[in-house]
Amino acid sequence: MNLIKPSDTLLEITTTRISDRFCAPLKLTIVKLFGLAMALLTLSGCMTSPYWNQEFEDRTGLIPLQSFTTDKTKVVKFECAKAFHGGLYPDEGSAEWVLIDTVMPSQQSLKDSFGSKIYGAGIKRVLPDSCWRQDGSNSVWYSSVRATQGSGSNLRNFSTFDRDGLECLGRENGKATRYSGYIGKGCVKTYFESTEPIPYVIFREKPDE
Repeated sequence: MNLIKPSDTLLEITTTRISDRFCAPLKLTIVKLFGLAMALLTLSGCMTSPYWNQEFEDRTGLIPLQSFTTDKTKVVKFECAKAFHGGLYPDEGSAEWVLIDTVMPSQQSLKDSFGSKIYGAGIKRVLPDSCWRQDGSNSVWYSSVRATQGSGSNLRNFSTFDRDGLECLGRENGKATRYSGYIGKGCVKTYFESTEPIPYVIFREKPDE
């Protein structure tokens, strides 16, 4: 079963390769402390890079992976899987997730004006070929990434965002001057006609001109 319907497929977003500063290619006004894409769901985490529908110049290049969590004691695990323009491939139940790497969150916290603390966990990696798939409908290469923390009954799937969601994240956190300002504001990427967050992102290699 596909996770998103055709009306919710990848947008035609043409961004440049992400620079060393996460979210930099968006060129959004999310550069202040409370506007940065750093927020988390309560007692959970989020992944801000890659974002949904993002394009990268070369699938063999480094992909920035950036997440934030409220728990600095457990590693964050980044995994990738094949995808196509309408969801994971072959589908969510059958997708094979491949470990990219694990990262220990920074021990130095980021605080908002209310004293809430979050911890960043990020790396840059070249995704394995097994995580890319060329879509037969448009010849574009797609992949997917997710971030998790913990295991078993304590496993936490990180929330994800699209470009509009990151704008929403920065705007709502800025207004509230707190990392949880975006909660309930429709910033997080969710399943079609649902409030359930999608725990992965789908992105692609920039198509040939």
